[in-house]
Amino acid sequence: MKGLVALCLLLAQPALAETAADRFAPKRGFSTDIWVEWKSLNDLLQTPGFLDVYPDYPRHVAPGTFARLHAQGFDTVRIAADPSPMLALAGTARQGGFLTNLRQRVVEAQAAGLKVILDMHTYPHTGEVGDIDRILTRPADFDAYLQMLSQVAEIIADLDPERTALELMNEPTQDCAAIYSAPATSDWPSKLARLHDVARKAAPDLPLVLSGACWGGAKGLSVLDPKAVHDDNVIWSFHSYDPFTFSHQGANWNDSPLMFVQGLPYPPDGLTDAGAADIVAKAKVRAAVAAGPMAEAGAALTLGAMIDDYRAASGAEMTEAIDAAVVWADANAIPHDRLLLGEFGALWISDTGELLDADSHARFLSDKRRAAEAAGIGWAVWSFSGSFGITDPQSQLYPQVCTALGLMKC
Repeated sequence: MKGLVALCLLLAQPALAETAADRFAPKRGFSTDIWVEWKSLNDLLQTPGFLDVYPDYPRHVAPGTFARLHAQGFDTVRIAADPSPMLALAGTARQGGFLTNLRQRVVEAQAAGLKVILDMHTYPHTGEVGDIDRILTRPADFDAYLQMLSQVAEIIADLDPERTALELMNEPTQDCAAIYSAPATSDWPSKLARLHDVARKAAPDLPLVLSGACWGGAKGLSVLDPKAVHDDNVIWSFHSYDPFTFSHQGANWNDSPLMFVQGLPYPPDGLTDAGAADIVAKAKVRAAVAAGPMAEAGAALTLGAMIDDYRAASGAEMTEAIDAAVVWADANAIPHDRLLLGEFGALWISDTGELLDADSHARFLSDKRRAAEAAGIGWAVWSFSGSFGITDPQSQLYPQVCTALGLMKC
């Protein structure tokens, strides 16, 4: 019945005119790293030469890597650029250098055969200029971001719109209460419209990549009215790391007992009672050694409940975000190739470079990728290197990742 309703809605909508977004149509993408070496904003600004390469992934990407990845089947790279230094040095010659570097990164990637999404990759770094929460809650910071976004859009506006797109803001964190606990107030739609209008004025022809609120998930996308931006030259992005308990086990930035978990297999039905008990016991030991707030007596109980929920998860959790995006797109007569699974992946590499569970990781990537492709949705895996990385220290694609992503020459 739901499918029939969606079909009726789709047939009732007028056909959309083809735009550069349709011709851009990313299919298989990967994201670059935000930073190769993580520093506070103050440290990176004061370290001589640190920002001469911006974004700094060329520091560890071997020459010819992007061309090789293109030959293996990737058609798109999502270049993640932290806007913090540009915001901190607004109006200075150094900011001009950052803009020049951004354009150079785009042109280099396109010379390797790839289409490029230039991603303004905001993220939480509390108390610093460029912190996503600060941008979204302080009017002066949001205005500064709009001005910077206009400059970024302008610097790439003349590039081929069938091979160049601009992502306006990564994972806006606000409006979670409005999305999950209505009737709270929604603030993101008005901000998204302002971001869109500024970028569209500076780059009239480029496809713009937009997303919903609450970390850019499909739930945030599903409550947006796409007509609010009055623009068909748009790619609508959503991120999915579900099941989160698997994809973020061991993430030391995750403020929950999940940061102490290792060894959860994928799919969930591969976890036995004995295996679950062993994972909880070992996580409890790690929490005790850390002696942090997650080492409290209740942490093991919380962990046990999380793992029980994971084991009870069905295949629907893996595809829930994709299904929700499709329903939203169909209800709004948006072609599926104007949707993008803009991030997915899982932590599978330790801080020392050990591959933690390559088989589970490959199964996870394969299932998520296949679900997106079955729906006619392009994807961009997260990310080039690091704990979620798809390449080894020599910038070679891990063979099992290559196979899981359905690529060639693995």
